[in-house]
Amino acid sequence: MKNIFEIVQEVLLGADKYQSEDNNLLKAKVYSDIMMMDEELLSLLLSNERIKEEFFTKVKDTLVFDKQKFAWLIESKEFLPDSYTRYSNKIGLTSNGNFISQKNDVVLDFPYKDCYLQGGQDKEDQKREEIFYHETIASDEVTRMLAPKVFTNAKRYTKEGIEENIEFKDNDNLIIKGNNLIALSSLLKRYEGKVKLIYIDPPYNTGNDSFGYNDSFNHSTWLTFMKNRLDLAKKLLADDGSIYVQIDNNEVHYLKVLMDDVFGESNFQREIIWVLKGVSGYKSLVNNYVRGHDTILFFTKSKDFIYNKQYLPYSDEQLKRFSSVDEDGRKYKTITKTRRMYLDEAKGVPLTDVWDDIASFQTIVNSPEITGFNTQKPERLIKRIIDCSSNKGDLILDFNLGSGTTAAVAHKMERKYIGIEQMDYINEVTIPRLKRVIEGDKSGISEVVDWQGGGSFVYCELLENSKELIDEIQNATGATITDIKEKIYRDERIVPYITRDELEAVDVEFEKLTLEEKKMALCALVDKNKLYVNLSDIDDKAYNISDKDRKFTESFYKREV
Repeated sequence: MKNIFEIVQEVLLGADKYQSEDNNLLKAKVYSDIMMMDEELLSLLLSNERIKEEFFTKVKDTLVFDKQKFAWLIESKEFLPDSYTRYSNKIGLTSNGNFISQKNDVVLDFPYKDCYLQGGQDKEDQKREEIFYHETIASDEVTRMLAPKVFTNAKRYTKEGIEENIEFKDNDNLIIKGNNLIALSSLLKRYEGKVKLIYIDPPYNTGNDSFGYNDSFNHSTWLTFMKNRLDLAKKLLADDGSIYVQIDNNEVHYLKVLMDDVFGESNFQREIIWVLKGVSGYKSLVNNYVRGHDTILFFTKSKDFIYNKQYLPYSDEQLKRFSSVDEDGRKYKTITKTRRMYLDEAKGVPLTDVWDDIASFQTIVNSPEITGFNTQKPERLIKRIIDCSSNKGDLILDFNLGSGTTAAVAHKMERKYIGIEQMDYINEVTIPRLKRVIEGDKSGISEVVDWQGGGSFVYCELLENSKELIDEIQNATGATITDIKEKIYRDERIVPYITRDELEAVDVEFEKLTLEEKKMALCALVDKNKLYVNLSDIDDKAYNISDKDRKFTESFYKREV
């Protein structure tokens, strides 16, 4: 069945006045006649029942032509996209089927724009333009982008080995490889309102980190990147849940304002200062005060939140103050004339929002806990956060999992957990680390919590669709870029709104571009809202989804196979 774009094109090409010598549609002529309400054009449109139904409304026996609606169709990217701009996805904002540029009651508040995070970049690569995955923000496209996805390559890791061809169980811990925005949205169906604690250590946006992400976004891009994820994180949080976001001075003040907006100013609890201790290396060479701390922003979802007050041991100096001894031999210190504090009843010093008792790996360079991951945090740091804001059996989420510290600590502390990471090192660093935890790893907090090993976790991946193609484009060379372009041209699903003839018409211009410009052009063609396969497409034979993947996916979403 033909769509309305195809029908209109066919009807208009039936009139000589709208057809060029090379049999193409004179789009500008059509548009001019629309504005002039040309009688010949109106008669032509009325000759087709589908067009008549779509663009004409009957009012008291009179047909009224919706000129603006028809003009929008002619101007849309789906209708004969022209010029080199066809290599770029255009934003088409609609409300009730009408473009909001023509409506004064709709305001664009926050664009849905997400960034491509490229691993293994060197300094030269960091200078290239950012790749945006999700440029369009029309509601139906956002809905499609954030729809639940199909999982693949699922396996359960236990002390006894690896189980495959599995179903997901309620008590399973979960590690997902894939874009964390998409993964978070897929979690909603099963976990909305169930997560007690979220800790994340996102890219700091410093521009000079050796971290594997493209950690050099501009402020607005980075904040959009964060907001999209924090909105979903809030939905996943339980009413008594908390979120901790670790960041440095480069973005902390912007992030605080953003989190005020997402979680509410009244739900801001504390700005925690983590003193890094013993800062050395290039950071100490700066001709300024040496930065010696990270900031951890602590927000809750509501005023009724889990908090287990923590205490630090007394220092030697503080212990000396318990110098008195009663008739039973108990040490105490005098608080008032009538009140004593006994040492054996004292809990210690209440934990403040300045943490200077946990050293970073900048100082502890030989710790057996170190994985080689540049931004790894000490297990003691994460343990403190988990102690404060969760209880045994609670669900913990980290959607910037990195080396897996949050998952490792949660596992040892008898919490359930979900971790999300999109970079390939998840299989080189993160999963091997969690396997060691199951086997009885003795590093980190293991001795403190008497960890003996055991338990399990499930690993799975979002089933890739166009993301695989994006990766292929990004890794292309001068010798392979043309073959990739031809692959794109052959697959109508990749660029559904542009015909092969139209693409070939700009090939001369394409060949004049540099390699990086060609990559950008081809990335712009790909529908970024189809990075991964939607659950709704699980029965589509074109995706060739295996029985094993189907079994796991259906069990995760609690659907009948």
